Amino acid sequence: MVMWIRTYDEAQGLWQYFEGDEEGWVLRQVDLRGDDGTPVTAASLEEVLRLQERADIATMSRYEQRYGLVAEGRLTGWEEAPRAGGISAEEFERVWLDARRALGATAPPPATDR
Repeated sequence: MVMWIRTYDEAQGLWQYFEGDEEGWVLRQVDLRGDDGTPVTAASLEEVLRLQERADIATMSRYEQRYGLVAEGRLTGWEEAPRAGGISAEEFERVWLDARRALGATAPPPATDR
């Protein structure tokens, strides 16, 4: 069963939204800055794996610069995290789509291959 959760990372000042599979592996992740709600991450494990298989390093790097990466490991112990709780699929999807729109509308940082 898929789960959707939200936690607050006090050290980074980020609201983190996770979609996890039945074993707790992160499928999609959105991170929003806590002070203003600006999206920082909106990454999909499926997209990352597809790019790793088919794309070159430059393409993977552009994806990571624009959308970030999903957390490695399983979602365990999240219940003890500050302000953690389950959310609905609809809430996750709304946050996901808003973050992807915002991050997709912004060009990734210029290449710094010097």
